[in-house]
Amino acid sequence: MARGVIAYSGLITKTRAMKKNLLNQEQLGQLTELATVNEAVSFLRSSRGYGDIYRNDVGEWHRGQAEAMIRQVLWRDYEKLYHFCNAGQRAALELIFARYEVNYLKECLKRLYQEERIPLADRGAFFRRHAGIPVKQVETADNVQEFLQYMKGTPYEPVFRAPELEGAGYGAYAFALDLSYYTNVYRKIKKQRPSTQRRILLQLFGTQIDWLNIMWVYRLKRSFALRTADIYARMIPIQYRLKGRELTRMIEAASLEELNQVLEQTAYFKGKDAYLKMEDEISYGQVLDKTYRLLVREHPMSMAPVLQYLHERKLETERITSVIEGIRYQVPPKDIRAYILLDT
Repeated sequence: MARGVIAYSGLITKTRAMKKNLLNQEQLGQLTELATVNEAVSFLRSSRGYGDIYRNDVGEWHRGQAEAMIRQVLWRDYEKLYHFCNAGQRAALELIFARYEVNYLKECLKRLYQEERIPLADRGAFFRRHAGIPVKQVETADNVQEFLQYMKGTPYEPVFRAPELEGAGYGAYAFALDLSYYTNVYRKIKKQRPSTQRRILLQLFGTQIDWLNIMWVYRLKRSFALRTADIYARMIPIQYRLKGRELTRMIEAASLEELNQVLEQTAYFKGKDAYLKMEDEISYGQVLDKTYRLLVREHPMSMAPVLQYLHERKLETERITSVIEGIRYQVPPKDIRAYILLDT
């Protein structure tokens, strides 16, 4: 315990200070009431967490500009925490960086499929140094084929060279990237020597993988008439608390009712920790939030509080992005609040 306090005291203190910069429920509610994107930017400029990225007044803010800038906060905070970490702690953060890199590739790809190409935010020198891809070239790609050319020689080349992806659309590429990410990260964690950090990472990523599989099966059964074989092909080939036979029964269920009966018997729905209603992303978010809280309570002097903070900051940037998009399209404030699950 003493060793943990010494190793983590500065990092945890830094994380707690940064957590104070998150917007509270009242501030998010105020943001939904604003009438224009410019008003939203002015509001964020006056906050502790976003003031520095909006310090330059560009006149009339385009929705894409405003949203792209928001993402800089997450990368900025990651870099600050990374510099506070020792080598062992950085190993945990590098798993998160790999997620940012995958999201960046998905963002670049998605942009190539859109008529309105929303500007990409500058990731900064830190991202360019640490990324395993040629960032500048990828951002200037004019089409998918050019993008794929830039993937040659990178860790992502095998993902994009899969025969089934030839001529594929954005959704297939995005899924392949996610599948590769979670599979590789979990296997890396399993290879680590036994430690508190390994246990934390296994629980965190194992829970995410289980719930992504649950969520994808539920969504595919609810909204798409896919063959069973096609659903199997969309599963991450890893189970943590979800048993393999349970996942098989879910995939082969003839109806949503039968699927829910299987779910009710799994570790995530059974007993005192159960979530009794399956609500797609809502249930997924609840389980992840609870997992972070549990890990922080059990391991206060570890990477758990740091990973929880980065998770909360990511969720906040996504909510703010949704609010700005709602403002741009004049969605009523109450509907925006409902969409971002804000209780005000």
